Amino acid sequence: MLLKARSQQWLQHLALSDNQLGLAVLALLAGIAAALVITLFRLAIAWPLEVFLPMASEDDYEALSAVTRVALLLGGGLLLILLFQPMTPEQRSVGVTHVLMRMERHQGYMPKTNLLLQWFAAAIALLSGHSVGREGPAIHLGAGTASQLGQAAGVAHHRLRILAGAGVASAIAASFNTPMAGVIFAMEVVLLEYNLRGFIPIILASVAGAVISQMVFGADTAFDVPPLAMHSLVELPYVIALGLICGLLATGFIYLTTRLQTLNPYPLWAKWGGLTLTTAAIAWWLPGILGIGYDTVNAALAGNVAIGLFAGLLVGKLVLAAWAAAVGFPAGLIGPTLFMGALVGGILGKLSLLWVPDYPVEIGFYVMLGMGAMMGAVLRAPLAALVALLELTANPHIIMPSMLAIVIATLVASEIFRQPSIFQAQLGNNGLYQPPHPVQMMLRSTWVAEALTRSMAVTPRQLHPTSAEQLIDQHTDWLYVEDEQLILPTAELAECIHGITDNTADSAPSSAAIDLLKIPAERFSVGRIALKANLQDALDLMQTHDLQWLAVYRRDPDSRKGQGPCVGLVSREMIERHYRYRPQIIR
Repeated sequence: MLLKARSQQWLQHLALSDNQLGLAVLALLAGIAAALVITLFRLAIAWPLEVFLPMASEDDYEALSAVTRVALLLGGGLLLILLFQPMTPEQRSVGVTHVLMRMERHQGYMPKTNLLLQWFAAAIALLSGHSVGREGPAIHLGAGTASQLGQAAGVAHHRLRILAGAGVASAIAASFNTPMAGVIFAMEVVLLEYNLRGFIPIILASVAGAVISQMVFGADTAFDVPPLAMHSLVELPYVIALGLICGLLATGFIYLTTRLQTLNPYPLWAKWGGLTLTTAAIAWWLPGILGIGYDTVNAALAGNVAIGLFAGLLVGKLVLAAWAAAVGFPAGLIGPTLFMGALVGGILGKLSLLWVPDYPVEIGFYVMLGMGAMMGAVLRAPLAALVALLELTANPHIIMPSMLAIVIATLVASEIFRQPSIFQAQLGNNGLYQPPHPVQMMLRSTWVAEALTRSMAVTPRQLHPTSAEQLIDQHTDWLYVEDEQLILPTAELAECIHGITDNTADSAPSSAAIDLLKIPAERFSVGRIALKANLQDALDLMQTHDLQWLAVYRRDPDSRKGQGPCVGLVSREMIERHYRYRPQIIR
């Protein structure tokens, strides 16, 4: 118990210390914790399939009989429906969209119940062979684990968002063994901003995720990537064509997802049950559609491409992944996105060999380009996609063609067809979610301690003249009458004291108490807010209660441990100084 108490005190000291080192240490711990959770999640998927079923790997559903595949799907689908049916929509919220909602609406505070639900639900979905991915759940698990650590430490709100982003980076690094891509994804997709304050802690967390993943699963990346290269600039038109096709496919995928959202008013058993039955029907003939499908991606990278089979798998994955994304099925869509991109690249690479048999084309090269182009266009994360390809291939020669394919695909989906990212499409019908405004993002990343004034003194309502003189001698700007939740300028008390002194100069000094609520002074009502809040929290509280001032306390005013001492005051005007642009006048 003593060790636990001291550990918690140490974490709280790190949480409230306003320095980069404390945040970096917390992020490192969050990255380690998130990576351990992701590792357990991956083992929970792979181990039962490889031990209890005749499967060489977690993707080898082709080794099972058709009846076994259907039985697995139906059993898993039924179990998920029974698990989610009694829950409210808020309790059912999982995945990347849940992370984005909690980052936008709740400062990165993520409930433990949703975290546990995501772990078990995603494990059931993947073990039963549903055509989904593990990376979306991993992002939720990483962000949620880091958030729980931050909440236990009592970190400030703006730091909790960074810690959640660190958990996301660790999750991506632990899933693909791509630490750089983890950092970029966390900032490009989840935090929606790049800033120096967040880079160092997120990098540390991502490295921690990659190290733990390598300790358990080895140093290999998620895919078996052979040496790849573009042999001539003559291939550039083909790269452009690949980007265009991936952009069109990404557009179709996002559009189909939005159309299938019309199923959401139906009962859970209908929309999830229909998805399970459709998956079982397709898997009867195309077992490669089941699970994550990375064995098919690795076959494509090795050049083993059957055009007819790949075309069928592409259509099946497109429909099933869009359906799952539309109805909130508790698993991911990043894996299916990479799968579809790999199939497109494999088909185009195979066709190039058929059309120009004498030209040295590497099918795996186009498979990688297709994966990056689809990831960039569907997730609206072109930089993360580019960095992921660079890390997966360890080949700088792929950078130029990758940039071309990714940018073209992203522009086709976002600018020509005006499609949002797949995550924004999923959140499109949620009236509670609005993409953050740049000013909001800045306010949320600014600690309230950076704007408050400490030139204040806490005082009771009644003051003896001697005590009043002592307060004036402290040269503070404000007096805070804590019991009445009012403040008044110290200068007003000084004028009152001087007036009393002048009036009693020829008589005996007065010892009557001074009532701070009755002396002539301008007074303001004051609300209360915790030191861990950010400037957006302060503005929201002022708006709700029509206040101009807030008293900032060491702990939450509703905390069972008490609110602690008042550490300062913050006003609307002080907050506005942080986002108003005031150009210097050059004389």
